[in-house]
Amino acid sequence: MISIRKLAVIVTYAIGCCGMLPLLPWLSSFPRIVLACGILSGLWQERRGIWPLKPWMQNAAIVPVFVYYAVQFSRSNPAEPVVSVLAIMLAVRLSGEKTVRYSLQIYALSLFCLASSSLFDLSPLFLIYLGILLFMVALALVLLTFHDQDRAMTVTKADLKRILFAGILIPLLAVPLLLLFFPIMPRTQLPLWDFLTPPASRASGYSDVVQPGSQSSITESHALAFRAEMIRQPQPQLYWRGTVFNRTDGNKWTRSSQIPTELTVAAGQPVRQIIYQEPSAGRRTLLALDRPTALTQQRMVQSPDGVFELSRTTGKRLSYTAESQINGVIAQRNPINKNFYLQLPEYIPDRVEALAGKITQSGKDDRAKVELLEIFFRNGNYRYSTKELATGDTALVQFLFDKKQGHCEFFASSFAMLLRLAGVPCRLVGGYLGGEYNEMGGYYIVTEDKAHVWVEAYIDGSGWVRIDPSSFAANAGEVWTDKKSRSLMLQAKLAFDSFNHLWNRLVITYDFEQQMNAVSRVSSLVQTINPATIIRRLLPYGAAILLLAGILCAVKRSSLFRPREERILRSFLRIVERKFTISTAEGNFGLFELAAAADNEYVSDFVGVYAGAVYHDRRLRDDEYRRLRQILEALGSVQ
Repeated sequence: MISIRKLAVIVTYAIGCCGMLPLLPWLSSFPRIVLACGILSGLWQERRGIWPLKPWMQNAAIVPVFVYYAVQFSRSNPAEPVVSVLAIMLAVRLSGEKTVRYSLQIYALSLFCLASSSLFDLSPLFLIYLGILLFMVALALVLLTFHDQDRAMTVTKADLKRILFAGILIPLLAVPLLLLFFPIMPRTQLPLWDFLTPPASRASGYSDVVQPGSQSSITESHALAFRAEMIRQPQPQLYWRGTVFNRTDGNKWTRSSQIPTELTVAAGQPVRQIIYQEPSAGRRTLLALDRPTALTQQRMVQSPDGVFELSRTTGKRLSYTAESQINGVIAQRNPINKNFYLQLPEYIPDRVEALAGKITQSGKDDRAKVELLEIFFRNGNYRYSTKELATGDTALVQFLFDKKQGHCEFFASSFAMLLRLAGVPCRLVGGYLGGEYNEMGGYYIVTEDKAHVWVEAYIDGSGWVRIDPSSFAANAGEVWTDKKSRSLMLQAKLAFDSFNHLWNRLVITYDFEQQMNAVSRVSSLVQTINPATIIRRLLPYGAAILLLAGILCAVKRSSLFRPREERILRSFLRIVERKFTISTAEGNFGLFELAAAADNEYVSDFVGVYAGAVYHDRRLRDDEYRRLRQILEALGSVQ
């Protein structure tokens, strides 16, 4: 026999853990310690059966905690105090006796804690935790109903199966309603919690300013930047264009809003992508393969130099379609403003100016100057590195002539500076390079550590030519190798990311605009429907379904699919009617009356075993069923 109370307590602790675990990574040390102490204290008291912590003590302990975190609450820090109080309240309730009242409070607090975790991260794991929690709460409510009637109630395994089935069935019945209401319920364009807290910012490799020398080392972030659904492309073509830096001031490159007009010439087959861009604080740039020619995004501004930006910042995930020309050369139909792309800072170090002078004298034209500078970098034993970087105002001079190691900003900035000094118009382009292709989902995963800066130089007769000075580093092959282990762990990671991407695409980015598009598509489809044609096409299928339903009904009515209790009873009645000439028609006799009328030892034994199970509202055990079969065999052999 199984105790309902013990089972209800186990489920209650499981519910508390399920609501607490998603929130745990975002809590400070104090709430975590209180949660651990609350669970251990509750288990210890539960084992002893003594509850020294009275409810009034628990309520009194919560008051100073609430006051402490209420003082910390502010507009700049609204989430942390709230979730800390919720976690501590849950810990206090878990440390007390699990009465029906306090168990219900634990269920509510667990749901609140799980909902609070979405303030920080709304991933597919949230949906998994929510589903598990709802199933357990439904089961716990059924157990509490029995527990409220009798605290000492125990049940058999068979009865427990029925209770578990009832608890699981309740949330399952709500699933069709969830699937119905999700696409049709109205929703806001903004995330649910935007009124409470701004989107969480994250470390980013992408920046709106290029300034080598600002720090001595860079810590790479593997946070997701965006995903791009598209056909797999050669790795050297995976330059994702973001913004263009056209103005230099010493080591610092920025973007001027006064962009000269450019008329580009389309060449080659465009590559189509569907970009799912992660939210980033303050970023307005829309990313696409270099160079994008068209983007489908509302409230967007396109610049002549191939930069697409939102008209205002947004904290939500973005999804848009882009078309790009990826041949690395952008031909022009009109002359560019060369003076604009030859601007230089007021002060230029003598060693840098002397190096540019040698290139200018040796190069006959702009293409030759670019080739000479490329040779200089390739033969200069420069190395790509994110550590032990040159810093300060002379960082580029140190990189070119002393340290000879740096990341992409050093390579691109110094290369562009030397080109402009040599009279070659150029600019920097910021974006991302490369990405991991997910074969399962058919998309690229691009993380923040892929952030990159390269150069575009204008060559007469060709146009803007993409040049990546970082690829001239002596260790470039080691840094940008495309050979990755296809381990089982990586495959599992990509499979999980596919689910994550599906979640973001169908749930997170599903908004009112997509609802209206879906309604419009359905409306257009309805207008093209011809009822007569549909009926004619469905008639064969309808007839087949009716035939199949008839066969299933006939099979179901046959004795093959009846419970074994009913089958063995029918066999027993047939034998009794044949052996003892007693009419066993329904309503003539009960089983015990039938045993008395037959006055036979085997009949009495059968009725005793059968009634002992079925009349007590349970199914026959295997040993009982075998015993009844033996009785029937013996009864059938009686003369």
